[in-house]
This record gives sequence, C-alpha cells and structure tokens, in this order.
Amino acid sequence: MKDTPLLIPILLVFFVSVGLARVKTIAITGLFALAFVYGYRKGEKLGKPKREVKVRDTIFLAMLLISLFIILFQILILGEIPLLDPQIRSHLNPKMTMLTYLLGLPSSVYLFMKGRKIALLYPILVSLYAYRTPILVSLIALTVPYLETQKDNRRVIIVTISGLFLILAVSYLRGSLTFLTRIQGTTSVLDVIVKRCSLSGFYKGKLQWTGVTSYFVGGLGPRSLIAKYLGVSGVTITATLIGGMYLDFGLLSIIEITLLGLYYGITKRLTSEVGKAFYYSTLAYGIVGVETGILDLPTYLMFLIGAIIAWREIDGDIRKSISNVIANVLSIGKSREG
Repeated sequence: MKDTPLLIPILLVFFVSVGLARVKTIAITGLFALAFVYGYRKGEKLGKPKREVKVRDTIFLAMLLISLFIILFQILILGEIPLLDPQIRSHLNPKMTMLTYLLGLPSSVYLFMKGRKIALLYPILVSLYAYRTPILVSLIALTVPYLETQKDNRRVIIVTISGLFLILAVSYLRGSLTFLTRIQGTTSVLDVIVKRCSLSGFYKGKLQWTGVTSYFVGGLGPRSLIAKYLGVSGVTITATLIGGMYLDFGLLSIIEITLLGLYYGITKRLTSEVGKAFYYSTLAYGIVGVETGILDLPTYLMFLIGAIIAWREIDGDIRKSISNVIANVLSIGKSREG
C-alpha cells in the first residue's frame, strides 16, 4: 500500500481501455501514465524529511466544525436536503461549498489519524450535498491511511468490499448504476479531444485557470469549457484526468502529469500529521480525478498547501531537481512533436 499513488496511472489506463478508446487515445494515455510514474519515482528520491510541521489539533477541530456548520447552514437556507432532491443542489452557494471541501476534508483526515471519531461526521454530512465526488474523496481519504496500517489482509478485503457497496449505494441514490456507460461517455470525450486538439493545445491554460476564477467572478467553469469545445451548451462534461490538461496545452501537458507524479513521490514520505493529512486528501482527489479531472479551486489549494509543507519538511535541492525533471520532459515532448 505504500505505492498507493501508482493506482492513479493504472486506473487511468484501465479506465480509458475499458471505455473502448481509440488506439491513439490509449497510446497517449499510456505515455502520460509513464510520465506520472517517472515523476513519482523521481519524487521518491528527492531529499529526505528533516523536520516536521506542527499544527495544534484545535485548529483542525475548528476547521472541521466550521465546515460542518456551513453544510447545515446551507441546507437550512435551502429549506430542503439536496440528497433527497438532487435538483436543488444547483442552488448551493459555490463559495461556501468550496470552503466546505477545503476546510472539511484535510481536517477530518487529520483528526481521524489522531483517533478523533468526530472526523466521521464529515463524510456523513457532506453526503447531504448529493455530490458524488466529495463523498468518494472523503471515503478514500479516510480509508487509505487505515489500510496502510493494517497487516491483516482480511480487514483490507472487508473494507474494500464495503467501500464498493457504498459507491453502489451513492450511485443508486443519484439514480444511476450505469458505470460502463459513464466510463464510455467520459472516454469518448477524451477521444474527441485527442483527435481534434492540436499537439500544442487549444485553450492555452485558460481552461484550468477558470477552475480558480469561476469561484470568484462566475462565468464558465473548466468542465463547461470542455462542453463548449465539443459544441454543447448548458452542461458540464468531464474528460478524465488528462482531458483538461491536453485541451489546454496538448502534448506539452505531459509536464503537468509528471509534476503530479513528482508531488506524490515527495509528499508520501512526509512524517508530520499535517503533511500526511494533505497527502491523503490530495491522493483521494487524484484517484477520483481519474474520471473527473483535477480542475477545482479547493483541490488546487490542497495541492498547494501540500507542496508548501513538503518544501518545509524535505531536505534537498528541490529547485534543481524539479528543473531537471522539467528539462527531461520538455526534451521528450519536443521529440514527440517532431
């Protein structure tokens, strides 16, 4: 379980293959998966932890309580529970919802690792929003650290099976159990992007940047821009982990996936409780992001905080090492374009 981040490239290739993607799409996905593994292995060798960032438990407890209060406050304002009527979730305040995720997920993981059962309130209450992603992310983020401490394989199997049943239950409540159809639909979007988009990309960074700006100034979000590229309006569309990257920068976005692998290779070795909390939180988003992509402000901020913590804790010439990785990836990207 120590190499859990490698589930991301494995699931990505599996997802696209099961989705019956074209050969070119599978080949590019495989290339991106290899770039992730390359960055991950480099990150494993980058320095060593020399200090621990310390944060008081009361800070994370306050973060969790604020997050839970926001959930209950929004439901009180709506007068209805989105889980019982998913259509009303569109009336949730996006800024407050963003704070729910940003404050609630890492704080619940931190407190869970400290043995505080109050942490389990977060996945229960966030499910009231009726959004599938935060539920799955929360369950994964809380389950992985537990599994990594288990030596009894039977417990691992029981927890895994229980997790699958929970996923089925969530999908049932949302009115859909057509997993294969969903996979094929998402993969077909990636197919179109790979076929139509030039090797240098289309949006040139605008797509991923709207994951930040849309929370503050409104307008189309990244998944709406994917839909716009496909000629569809009024909906949001996911395109796997690499779809948004590729639509922004084409083949050069291999740098992004390499840096993502580098991040996980570094942060998995963090020794502080706060470092581990953000590692497991972002790891969960990476696993779920195989389908949904990593395109939202709260996720960006969690990765940023995780990277800052790693910068503080890891001993080594990080700038030089990252520059070398980017230089190597750029040379690979140029040779591919040629």
